[in-house]
Amino acid sequence: MTKTLYWDCFSGIAGNMAVASLLDLGASREKLRHGLASMPFSEGKIELIIEEKMVDGIRGIYFNTADDHLEHEGHSHAHEHEHGDHIEAPEAGFIKHEPLYEHDHQHEHGAKQHEHTHIEHSHDCHPDHDHPHEHEHEHEHQHAPHRGLKEITVLIEQADISKSAKMLATQCFKVLAEAEAEIHGKTVDEVHFHEVGARDSIADIVGAAICIDDLNISRVYVSPVHLGSGVVKCAHGVMPVPAPATALLLKGLPVVFDSNIKFELTTPTGAALLKGLKAGPLPIGQVIYDKVGHGHGIRKIGQANFVRAFLGDSEQVKKNSDCVTVLTSNIDNASGEQLGNALKELIKAGALDACLLPMLMKKGRPGNQLQVIAEPATASHLESMIFKLLPTLGVRHELVNRSLLARESITLASSFGQVAAKKIHNPDGATRISLEYDELIRLADQHQTTPESIKQKLALEFKEID
Repeated sequence: MTKTLYWDCFSGIAGNMAVASLLDLGASREKLRHGLASMPFSEGKIELIIEEKMVDGIRGIYFNTADDHLEHEGHSHAHEHEHGDHIEAPEAGFIKHEPLYEHDHQHEHGAKQHEHTHIEHSHDCHPDHDHPHEHEHEHEHQHAPHRGLKEITVLIEQADISKSAKMLATQCFKVLAEAEAEIHGKTVDEVHFHEVGARDSIADIVGAAICIDDLNISRVYVSPVHLGSGVVKCAHGVMPVPAPATALLLKGLPVVFDSNIKFELTTPTGAALLKGLKAGPLPIGQVIYDKVGHGHGIRKIGQANFVRAFLGDSEQVKKNSDCVTVLTSNIDNASGEQLGNALKELIKAGALDACLLPMLMKKGRPGNQLQVIAEPATASHLESMIFKLLPTLGVRHELVNRSLLARESITLASSFGQVAAKKIHNPDGATRISLEYDELIRLADQHQTTPESIKQKLALEFKEID
C-alpha cells in the first residue's frame, strides 16, 4: 500500500532533520545503516547517530554524522559537547554562517535512547543549520574531496540500496547540480560540490531516499517553507538568506522569510530533497494521516526547531490534486485578433489552460475576462506576456487547489490502424477512454467521412470509449 508524506516546515528543513522525521515515522534503521555503510567512500569511517530526544517537551528523533578526527584536535563529538560559540559549516561550497550562536545538543544517558553506528568517515562538518560546529581554521575541509554529480552518481549506483532509492537520491543531486550550474554559469558536468559533496551531506540525501523507499511513499507534499533571514558569508562574499541554490530550488513553492530569525533555516540540502522528490503544496483535504514524526534540529532558535512529518494512505485519495495559479484580467479595449493571438501565445508559452469569458463591464461596454491557469513557477512569465500582448492595466493572481483525474496516453490498435487516445481513471476506480479529436479528424479525412462517424465505429470496438 503506497503512502503520502506531508512535511511541515514551520522551522525550515535540513537534510538530517528530514531523515530523522522519516525514522520517527518508522523507516527501517537497519536499512538506513546498511545502505549508507555500503557506499564505497574513500576517506575512512564516520559515526552515524540516531538518537531519541526530548526537546522543549517534544519527543522526536535526532539524526547526524559525527567526525572522529575532531577528538584528535582536542574536541569531543557533536553529541558529547556543549561548548560556546561556533561557526556553522558551509553548504554547497559557499555558506558560512554569521553571527555566532550557541547550540544545545546535550548527550543524555539513560533517559534518551541512542545508537552510534560506524560508517564511512567524513572530514567535513555537516552544513545544515542544525549541525553544531565548524572550526574557524577549517582544518576539517582540507582533505575532503570535491565531488561532482558523476562521482556522486557512481557512489549511489554502487550502494546496496533499492533501485527506487538510487533513482530518488540521484534526482535530488541532479536538481542541486542544475541549480549550482545556473548560479555559476557552468554546465552540470563542470559543477563540483564542496560540503554538499562530503559524506555527511550525501548521507542525508541518500538516507532520505532509503527511508522514503522503505516507507513506500509515492507522493510528497510540503507546507510553506520557512527560510530564516540575515546573511551568510560565502566564497563570493556576503549573501542574503536564502542561499542562492536554495532560492532556485524552491521556485514555485510558497516560502516564508522569518525576519526574527537571523540565520538559515532551510539549507540547499533540504531544498534539494523537496525539489528532487517533487514536493508540492498540500491541497485541502488531500491526506488522511495515521502517523506523525518529529525530526529534531540542534539549535535554540526561539521556537520549536523540528520538521514534522505526516504519513497518510494514498489509496484514500481517489484523485490527484495540486495547486495552480489563476491569472485573471477584465478587458474591454482589445480586438478579437489581439485576444485570439494572446490565447495562442499563452498556451504556447506553457499555460495549462487559457480562455475568454464574455462579460458586460462598466459604462455598459462589452468585454471579456481572460483566465489563465498556470504552474506557480511560470505565473510571473505569463503575467508579463499578458501585459505585452494585451492593453490591460492589471492582472489578478490567485493560488487555488485543483483536483485531477489520473490519466495516461495510450495507442489503440483499431480497424482504422493506430489511434492516439487517453485512458482516464475515475474516482470510483473505473476507467474510460477519450479519443484525441485531432485523430478523429485525421481518420475522417482518410476515409472520406465525419469525425463523429469514426468515433461511433471505434466505440463499437472499444467499450470504454466515452
